[in-house]
Amino acid sequence: VFDQSRGYDFCDRPEEWINGTVKMRVKTCESLKNPPIYFDTSVTDLPNPVVPLPAIGDGLEVIDTHMKSTGQEFILVNGLDDDVCSKLPGVHDENKPPMFGQLPDGTWLQFDPHFDVMENTVENPLSDGGGIKTFLTDGYTQCSNVARSLFNENGCKLSSEPTTCQGSYSRSDIKIDLNADSIIAMRNITGKYIYAISNLPLRGDSDTPVVSACQEGAKSRWDVLPSNECVATDLDDETLEALTALLTKSPDTNAFIRDITFPKHVHHCSAESKESLEEVSIIIDSECFKRVHPDHMSIYDMSYCANDDNPCLFDTSNGHPIKDLMENDDNVFLDYLGQPNKFFDESA
Repeated sequence: VFDQSRGYDFCDRPEEWINGTVKMRVKTCESLKNPPIYFDTSVTDLPNPVVPLPAIGDGLEVIDTHMKSTGQEFILVNGLDDDVCSKLPGVHDENKPPMFGQLPDGTWLQFDPHFDVMENTVENPLSDGGGIKTFLTDGYTQCSNVARSLFNENGCKLSSEPTTCQGSYSRSDIKIDLNADSIIAMRNITGKYIYAISNLPLRGDSDTPVVSACQEGAKSRWDVLPSNECVATDLDDETLEALTALLTKSPDTNAFIRDITFPKHVHHCSAESKESLEEVSIIIDSECFKRVHPDHMSIYDMSYCANDDNPCLFDTSNGHPIKDLMENDDNVFLDYLGQPNKFFDESA
């Protein structure tokens, strides 16, 4: 006799059929027979609601037809058209009480919920991103839509479904250093020609002046080098003080590259620097901060230029400049100035 006021632990996975073995820990592990579902109305109420099921073979079919079949698992082939259906939850999960049905001969069956696995791949995404599931489960099932990225951009599709949902994205505490090892890992996962682009000229391939690093709202990127590797630019005191403060107090913790945005009404450069300051190097203690192209060392997918029809018009007589670096040398840095054909023709 079991004490209904306490819980019992399973010693092993129970055999989920009538007379299957169930090992439970009472004082020690004891083997019991899995009983049929039965409600003794003298000690307990009947479940509510109860789903009226058709007879086996009349819409209720045996589904466990494998070698070890016990003939005790069924599928309701065509569903039910009954008022009781309106009393059932739209989605059943492990946090809800069990649901029971009864055959015409009085036999009880218990609903066994399974995952409804939907295909949601880059090649064949869900038309609404799983929005209908999110709605039916009151948000318990989360939206499957994700932001566009280099991993899925070729499979992005515009949805017109009214139930289309927008994924909720939160900032992760996990930080991944974009170094040679992580770039190679991304290559292995995606099969794409992914590189960090180096040696981008500050003006790109055009003669268009670059916005001064001192203009309000201007974003600039700075290479962090040992102080003996560059020559400091001769700057007026006001400009030097403003840029030094921004570079040293920047929240950017990258040890190799520093990004800053010139704020409004906080720091000020001289009128001349605000108008035309482009190439500049500043030495602070033992480090030199050299302004570089905004995309210097950014990660790019260069697979387009590796297509067989050579859309980037590379001279491939001595090898392919995109493919060979990855396939032969496993190099992750693509030197822009070392390429016979330039693929960035404008400054950012």
